[in-house]
Amino acid sequence: MAPIPIGLCGKSSGMASAFSQKLLPEYERQSIRPASGVGTNADSPSTQVPLAMVVGRGFSESELQEMRTLEGARTIPWLYPDPLKSMASTLSRPFLLDAIAKRTKACLGAHGVAEGKDVASEEKGKVWYF
Repeated sequence: MAPIPIGLCGKSSGMASAFSQKLLPEYERQSIRPASGVGTNADSPSTQVPLAMVVGRGFSESELQEMRTLEGARTIPWLYPDPLKSMASTLSRPFLLDAIAKRTKACLGAHGVAEGKDVASEEKGKVWYF
């Protein structure tokens, strides 16, 4: 079974890379080529359209809301860490990434984001807190 394509927005490239590895083999981060051609992934070919977008806590909720106003943003669901769960965690980085990846996979699975399935139209554009 091929990994399910998802997008990932993270402020720390190191943390984003490590997090992406923890989502495998079920989910795989896709590079998204911005229409402007500007950005860190502008030279990376995008092979698949992501079924969901995961945004890290490095971004504020207001930044998340701003991202969701961009063209095409309402065609997929957005995942954002639940602030209460994030604040309650006393785990250090390697264990924290494991916990966040586990919560992310559980959230995606609970909403039916799986290979061969499309996200229900009423869920597109929503934010799923995990």
